[in-house]
Formats: sequence, structure tokens, C-alpha cells
Amino acid sequence: MVMKQPDYGGNAAAERRDGGRCAGMDGTVKIIACKTIEDEIERVRGDIEADYCEGFLHDTPDKLRATLNERIAATPEDCTILLGYGRCSNGTMDLETGPRRVIMPACDDCIAMLLGSRRVYLEQFAAHPGTFYYTRGWMEELDDPYREYLKLVPKLGEETAREACLMYMEGYSRVAIIDTGTYDMDRCESYVQKVSEFFGLPVHRLQGSLRLLEKLVRGPHDDEFLDVQPGDALVERLFWDLDGREPAPETEPNPPGTGCADCVLACRT
Repeated sequence: MVMKQPDYGGNAAAERRDGGRCAGMDGTVKIIACKTIEDEIERVRGDIEADYCEGFLHDTPDKLRATLNERIAATPEDCTILLGYGRCSNGTMDLETGPRRVIMPACDDCIAMLLGSRRVYLEQFAAHPGTFYYTRGWMEELDDPYREYLKLVPKLGEETAREACLMYMEGYSRVAIIDTGTYDMDRCESYVQKVSEFFGLPVHRLQGSLRLLEKLVRGPHDDEFLDVQPGDALVERLFWDLDGREPAPETEPNPPGTGCADCVLACRT
């Protein structure tokens, strides 16, 4: 199912005029993010330049890492990069950041980003560990078991294809669509309902939040983020630390219009 991306009211990349300069600061800031969360990044990024990588790269973490390294290397060395990724199956581990500062949410994947915090995600996981999540971006960028079923039918026949995909979904107890307020929920829910009926699973509509992405853009970059300073590396140890610690306290983003100047300029003053 292909759906037209919503109009964000003049926030599109074509209308940028300042070359990615963040309000109230010297130097530049750039967002590198997964295309699956483009709807949400476009809503919060303001005038900061955004560079999106294809969602299907999640299927091969080594290719995701190589692509991100290419995008980072193509970014000016004095630019701070706001990375719209989590651990993502270790695809962000050992990124080659060089002299650039890189800031990213301290979470496993974009589910936590779109629910607003790692704490909310862990609460959902504890209550419903077998959840298959959807947003508009994931529907357009990633294959799901239902699409895999449709692809397998010509090769295996309807019955065998169905059995194979039902086996894959055995560990799931529900499907959930996250409402981030950035796209047409009715059009997305019609597809999720089809998936629900095919696999015999209930549909839950979850309230999303842009809070964590707003903090990524505006700061403060506190314990909810991994902050890789120039010359340091996004090493595996940072993710081990994430596994063992409690979710960071949730603080509100800086007020609109302040940019992330205080946090991003800290390493240059």
C-alpha cells in the first residue's frame, strides 16, 4: 500500500534557506536519520538540514553502518550530527565519527523514539512483549510478514506461504500502530486492520510522542542521549551501559526557537 506523505505546512527541505544553521549558534548542525521516521523528524527539525537513509538498511546492519559512515564522512568536520537512530541491531555500533560531535537517543530503536522515551517503551515491552509495531514510515520503508506472505504466494502457493508466515508470527500477541500525530491514521489503520485479520491478532492504537525527537533537536542532551565528543568513538561499551541502566529521567525539551545551542556549543566554548 502506497500512501502520499502528508503536507507539513512549509517545513519541507526545499524551503530551507539557512544551510542548516541552528538558531542562536555558530557552526552547523545536521540531522542524519532513518527514512522510517521522516514524518516525525520533519515535524520537529525546523531549519536544520536533514539527510535520510533508506529504511531497508535495517535488514543488514553492516550495510547500515557503511551507509552511515559514508554520510558522516560527507559532513563538514566542524558540524555536529544529530543521529536519528538507536542501536538498531548494532548497525550504529563502531561508527567512524572522526572530528565531529555525534548525539543520538540512548535507546535500542526508533520505537522508543516515537513513544517518547525509553521508559515508555520498556513499560510497553513488559506488558506486551509480543508486539509488532507500525507507523506510516515503517509501512512504506520496511517489509512486514503480511507483505512477505504476498511475495511467497507465487513461489510456494497460498497455503504454504500462509503457514510459513503464521509460524513467524507465533510469538506475537498483538499488532500496534503508533499515532505520532504526523500522518493520516485512518489510511494506515486500514492496512493494519488487514494484517490483524490475517494473523488473528488484536490491534492496539498507541499514543506516540515527539518529546524525545524534540529534545534531540533542541536539547538538553542529558542522560537520555549518547553524546560522542570529537575524537571519541561510538563504541560497543556505550550500548552495554545502556542495557544495564534504568531509563533516564524524562525532562522536557528546551523551549521552541532556542535550538540546541547550549548543548551543542558546549564542546566549542
